[in-house]
Order: sequence, then C-alpha cells, then structure tokens
Amino acid sequence: MILESRYDEVMKNIEVTTEMRNRILNNISGLDLDKNSNKVIPFPNGKKYLSVVACFVFLLVGAIIVHNTINVPEEPPLLEETGIVDHSTIGELSEAVGFTMKELHDIPFDVGTVTYTSYWEDLAEVTYTGQNNKAVLRMAPGDEDISGDYSEYADIENFRTDDYDVTIKGNDGKYSLAVWQCDGFSYAVHFAAAVSQQEMLTAVESLQ
Repeated sequence: MILESRYDEVMKNIEVTTEMRNRILNNISGLDLDKNSNKVIPFPNGKKYLSVVACFVFLLVGAIIVHNTINVPEEPPLLEETGIVDHSTIGELSEAVGFTMKELHDIPFDVGTVTYTSYWEDLAEVTYTGQNNKAVLRMAPGDEDISGDYSEYADIENFRTDDYDVTIKGNDGKYSLAVWQCDGFSYAVHFAAAVSQQEMLTAVESLQ
C-alpha cells in the first residue's frame, strides 16, 4: 500500500505532452528488438512487450520532470510575504510602520528616484538614488543599530548635533555611515559612495 501511494503521488506530478508521447513512441518503434542482436537485451515477441517498454520510458520521463519541478513554486514569492513592502509615498510608508517617517532634505548629489520601503511593519527606509551615488535613510523605534552595516571603519567620530549625538564612520577622511538615537527612535544614514565629513553632517542635520 505504501508503494502504491508513493506511485500515485509521483504520477500526479508527471506531465507528458502529446509531442513528447509521439516522439517517445516513434523512438521505441525504431528499436532493434531482434533477439539475436548483441546490442539490445532480447525480448521474446518484441511487439507484445512494446507497451511494457513504453510504460518504463514514460515513468523515466516523468521522474525527470518531477525532479526538475518538485518544490519549485510557480511564481517567485511576493515581497509582502517576506515582510518587505515598497510604498508609493512617504505617507503610505508612515502608515505602514505606525510612525511619521522623516526625510533628508540636503543630499550632496542630484537625486533621480526616491523609494519608500517598510520592513516587518516596524522599520522604515527611504532610498535616494542618483547617477553617481545612493543614500539610504532608516528609522525605527528603539535604541539599536539599524544600519545593517557591519563593516570595519578606520575613522569613527562623534559629534553633537542639535539635541543628540551622532557617530559617523568612514575611511581616509571620507564617510559612509552615520548612526544616532533621538526621542525614542534609532536612525541611520548610509552613502554608497563615501562623502566628506561636512556633507555627511549636513545631510544628517537636514532630517525633518
């Protein structure tokens, strides 16, 4: 009974098109079934067992099809299923995460596109993309590092900006990351191409 159930389960996944079936049968019909041939296994009354051969071939083709298709979803998983959702506006993003998301208003490059993304309904991200650089702003409740940047930087400096302390990180006098906490929220700004110290601080101070 176990073998029968497994057989039935496999057969459900086997799909053989009419073209495949005809091609297989034509190939079988052309086989040399002469019992005196040294190139094939002898079958008494070859035509009588033709259907048996065909069944084994169909099962083999089906097994290959199942192997290539089983556990493969028909469509890629939606971003929503992972908890990552893109939004059309800053207002939609704020509504999704449950707090008012802020934006950068002074960015040291010409911005071409802006995208709004929520992560698991508790972290908001705004991405500013230009021709030669990209800046990512993140905001979430709490006091943890939400940058997602675990690189080791040689230059780490702390500055007092308005009512909070900001830490900027980079190498060779150029800075890629800024992190800070304020009023119960954590923030992070990351530049794909490092910027000067002043450009980083100006961007952080422009947050509204």
